[in-house]
Parts: sequence; C-alpha cells; structure tokens
Amino acid sequence: MDQRPTATRGRPRNTEIDSAIVSATLELLAERGYAELTIGAVATRAGVGRPTVYARFPDKNALVVHSLVQTVPQLRNPDTGNALRDLTELATEFATQLVRSPIGRTVLAVHAEAGRHPELADLLRTHYWRPREQLVHELIHRGQQQGSIRADITPEHIQDLVYGPLLYHWLILGEPDRHTMETLLTASLHAITPCSHAD
Repeated sequence: MDQRPTATRGRPRNTEIDSAIVSATLELLAERGYAELTIGAVATRAGVGRPTVYARFPDKNALVVHSLVQTVPQLRNPDTGNALRDLTELATEFATQLVRSPIGRTVLAVHAEAGRHPELADLLRTHYWRPREQLVHELIHRGQQQGSIRADITPEHIQDLVYGPLLYHWLILGEPDRHTMETLLTASLHAITPCSHAD
C-alpha cells in the first residue's frame, strides 16, 4: 500500500493545476461525499485529464488526504509559558477552525468514512493527525512536568478528553456555538487539572 499522499517523481508540478485538482476534490466531497467521489469526476471538474491526476496521486485516498492537508491550516503553538493555557488556546483554535472553516463538515465527514476504509484511515493518521498530535502531546508533556496537567493520565487520553466532546457534539448534536465550545472545553480541562491547580 502506498502511504504517500502525493507522488514525488517526475518533472516539477504546475501549481495552478494542483490548485484546480484540490479545489475540485473539495467541491465534489461537499456535493457528493467520499463514497461517490471518483478520480474521473475530479479530473472533469478540474479541467484536466485522468492521467494528470494519477501522475500526482496513486489513488482516491491519497488525493483526498492531500486536499485536506493542503487546505486545513496547521495549529500554532501559542507558547505563553504556561502549558495548560497553551493547551486551552490550542483546543479553542481547533474548535474555531472546525466551526468557521468552509470545509469543516467535509473534514469530519471524511474522518467518519475512514472507519470503513482502513487505507484512508492510515493516511489520515499519518499525514493529517500525526503532525497535529505531536504539538498537542508536547504541550501535555510540558504541562505534566510543570504540574499544571495531571501526570496520571496518558497524553492520548488527555487528547481524547479535550477534543472528544467537541467532535461528539458536532457529529451527533450539530455544530456547537461559542458558548457550548467554551463550556465543553472548561469541563474537559478541569478534568485534567490537578486539584491543587483547579480554580
């Protein structure tokens, strides 16, 4: 299985064609969903031939993941000196991106499809989530060293506690408003804060 989201061989790419392919992919994902997306439809929407798309991406999964990675901005490290505050700002930025991004629903829909498509799930973990998780885990480790984040919970479980309620609300109950996001984040962060640091 090819784990690369994009092809790397051949002559330098035409960035305009790349942009057209990414835009077409995102439009069709929003209109038809992952299951109905085809390389042929993307090529037609982008105004290129199928070989042009395949020269860049080995399959639909690689094309979809590349399009998400290129479009959704990476999270920034707030670096305030307080890891718990940094994690709070990072989680808020993550939630805000989902709500405000025009492809927020597309991102979540693709991740939902990943449960039925192992190769898509592998690519999403490697190229979409892992770079984002790295920053989150660094902040958690720093907070645990500072004593502002509980050390008896693994970074993976802390990440689930912070982001899980937001994703659940979005997927099951609908898009959360600002007050709901803040309430969920406050409750989650309280759960990972040692008693001596809790308000």
